[in-house]
Amino acid sequence: MSHNETRERLSPAEEFKYAKLAMEWYGWGSPVGLGFGIVAIAAAAVLIRFAIHGV
Repeated sequence: MSHNETRERLSPAEEFKYAKLAMEWYGWGSPVGLGFGIVAIAAAAVLIRFAIHGV
């Protein structure tokens, strides 16, 4: 029996509560997610520039 099978199933309200808490810290709206998104967009822009204009 795995560790997850020994726990009781969460109610939909509890699942929503924990999902909302996780998205506050790890989602795209968090400082970490926003920072990662900005870096990813900048890297993509540089790669596109290199592809069009060369090095």
